[in-house]
Amino acid sequence: MERFYDTSPYDGFDPAPYPDDLQGWGWNHEIFEEAIGAVRPKVIVEVGTWKGASAIRMAEIVKSLGLDTRIICIDTWLGSEEHFLGLRAEERISLRRCHGFPQLYYTFLGNVVRRGMQDIIVPLATTSTQGAIILGKAGIRPDLVYLDAAHDYPSVLLDLNSYWGLISDTGVLIGDDYIGWGGVTQAANEFAMKTGAPIFGELGKFMMCKGNAVRARISMVRT
Repeated sequence: MERFYDTSPYDGFDPAPYPDDLQGWGWNHEIFEEAIGAVRPKVIVEVGTWKGASAIRMAEIVKSLGLDTRIICIDTWLGSEEHFLGLRAEERISLRRCHGFPQLYYTFLGNVVRRGMQDIIVPLATTSTQGAIILGKAGIRPDLVYLDAAHDYPSVLLDLNSYWGLISDTGVLIGDDYIGWGGVTQAANEFAMKTGAPIFGELGKFMMCKGNAVRARISMVRT
């Protein structure tokens, strides 16, 4: 926390005005427990956090394993095109806009505080590209990166290129929306072919590993 803030963003925050709302997609997938158990990461980076459901799930896992892990959540918390243009009212409501400006960040903070995970989860409100630059300049090499930001091919490919090089030599990258979103699937498959890293994919999630040892551990878990 002290790498990015003079004072914690949780200090003095009152979650009461922001109703508990932990809605998310695929936040409790078994892949999180499998990857964290195999890698035992010191640093996890989540790119695209929304309301914090998957970050909180990962925090629960690292606590259950007794790990001293920090989870850096990178998001603008401003929403994306589907939240502004989507026909479903709940997508627009989730942004909780005040005078047109989304208040989703405070929903996220409230969810984290209510579950007592502010000692593990570190918010970093910026774009995915700037987040990668900040981590790189800060010398932070995550052991696990979870990508769940954009869904279009160019943006996903940019995120893969931005974060793969930051991951530790025995680290893992997990991506969301595999198969379900064509742009995500295309970018992930092409990137795996380019890097030569094996990709484990199924509906909703994919995973790529660095280093033979971690690949072996993940392979045993996945089979």
